[in-house]
Amino acid sequence: MDRYRQIVCAVAILATGLLPLAAGAQQTQSLGVFTEQVLTLHPAIRAVEKELARAMASKRAAGQYPHNPEFEADFEDTAERTTAFGISQTIDVWGRRGARVTAASAEIEISRAEYDLTKTNLLERLLLAVGENEKQSNLLNLAIKRLSLSDQFLRLTQKFREAGDIGQADVLTAEVTKSNAELQVAATAADIAEAQRYLIALTGEKRNAWPKPLDILLSKTEMHKPDLDKTPELRFARAALLVSKAGITIANKDWLPYPTIGVRVGEEGEENLFGFSVSVPLPVWNQGTGEKMAASADAAGKEFTVVDTERRLRARLITAEERFKSAQSAIQRWRNQTLPTLRNQEGLLNQLAEAREIGTLEYLQQLNQLIETESLGIGLEQALWNAWIARLRAGANLIAWVEELK
Repeated sequence: MDRYRQIVCAVAILATGLLPLAAGAQQTQSLGVFTEQVLTLHPAIRAVEKELARAMASKRAAGQYPHNPEFEADFEDTAERTTAFGISQTIDVWGRRGARVTAASAEIEISRAEYDLTKTNLLERLLLAVGENEKQSNLLNLAIKRLSLSDQFLRLTQKFREAGDIGQADVLTAEVTKSNAELQVAATAADIAEAQRYLIALTGEKRNAWPKPLDILLSKTEMHKPDLDKTPELRFARAALLVSKAGITIANKDWLPYPTIGVRVGEEGEENLFGFSVSVPLPVWNQGTGEKMAASADAAGKEFTVVDTERRLRARLITAEERFKSAQSAIQRWRNQTLPTLRNQEGLLNQLAEAREIGTLEYLQQLNQLIETESLGIGLEQALWNAWIARLRAGANLIAWVEELK
């Protein structure tokens, strides 16, 4: 087995589990099924689901009456024996329960926004990792292609050398080029391992086959209109503001006097005993001024946070749309103009080398230029995918788009 085949076999062994080596080993899932499976099982999603359940339970707790009745029992054994039983109840005359329900409802909105934010972040990381894996896989294929061409050219130079048409220096140059190509194959295989390490961390499993990104140019991108009001970041900020405003109401109501009404019955000697009492706390020494000021300041701060969040999200959306348009235009030029020309030049270059119409150095220079250009094209494909994901994220369309893939 010649050296080239040995290198290819070594790369295949190194990349076991990183590339789909056997079609029957593991079927490649569609992107929609893949994302649904990861989201269903991911612990981060489970955690925010429990947090949402906690917020809903807190709302139920807030809807309960804030004061429990109190039971009293008195017994005195003096000149006349006195036995009495009483019950008292503090009345929520100022609506403290309603204020707390309002705050708890806003807390639920915060939890829902946190859920969508966690889901969006996970989807974004997952889709970007899928794109990076595809990029590295394509770069590995390109590196193997370069190794194959380098090996073919080395064989060609050795043939010319045996015929006495070229010198030994040209053969040495071809050998160095092939050695460099072998090293690039190994380095690219290591890059795939790093890209898939991130996928394994996100999914919690190792796979022989990972899903591929979709062709964005074939997608109906105009269907996904951005809506900043639906972004989880802005929803979170606005819900936090509602919680703060509800906190002002709660702070005001907590320090209002809530009367307590009591009834007492019993016996005092030979006489029946009946009593009625009303007690009202007097906010003299502490009227909750500090708590009220703190709640007001917190709400004012949250209002500025909402404005700041809107500005940042709008800037992100504008940048994401411009970036996507630029990447879309670049990839269209690459596919329609550059790539066909590149294929023609590659075939022509091989013909010129076989006919000895170009020298060794000229062939290698042009080969490197072709490989670098094709590598840039792979990078453009990845840039378009990343720009599309960023645009969906910025416009609050990422979750809806992934749902359409199922």
